[in-house]
Amino acid sequence: MAVLKVINYGEPVLRQEAEKVAKVSAKIQKLVADMFDTMYAYNGCGLAAPQVGELKRIFVLDCSTDENPLPQMTFINPVIIKREGAIISREGCLSFPGVYTDVKRYDSITVRYMDMKGKTQTMTVQTGTLLCRAIQHELDHLNGVLFVDHVVDRFTTDQLLSEHHLPPIEPEKMLLEPDLDHALAGVKM
Repeated sequence: MAVLKVINYGEPVLRQEAEKVAKVSAKIQKLVADMFDTMYAYNGCGLAAPQVGELKRIFVLDCSTDENPLPQMTFINPVIIKREGAIISREGCLSFPGVYTDVKRYDSITVRYMDMKGKTQTMTVQTGTLLCRAIQHELDHLNGVLFVDHVVDRFTTDQLLSEHHLPPIEPEKMLLEPDLDHALAGVKM
């Protein structure tokens, strides 16, 4: 297996939409194994294929903690089919080294995806867990959306990006999220 180069914010590939995977070939299996090696080498809990320059609808996760041990997970062609509630969570990203900021996310989701055996799976993840947030974060990468597009405080985030020698937020890419804003209306920020 191999540790691949993680592409940093500012590179155009991170804004491109990834292509569906037709089948879980040996090439896809090798890419997934390399993505896990890369994610662990960079101390991450998730990595999407576009972050290593592969425009494929694949991401890998390992959201295991001491309190909540979970297996490694691979999501191929994932689609969120249900969203509920809202939370504000602190997130970072391997493509934004050293940058952590508050973003808006759904509190619970149901996702449909293909596993490494090519079988369709459906998973519901609730209560704003790391797994729930990571699925949303990594799936965004497959659509050319980045976590800074969901920021709560654009100006503080721009300052953080500048301190880490990364480009500023692209205002035209920031998402209008009325459902999340409505759900968060009573939450202190």
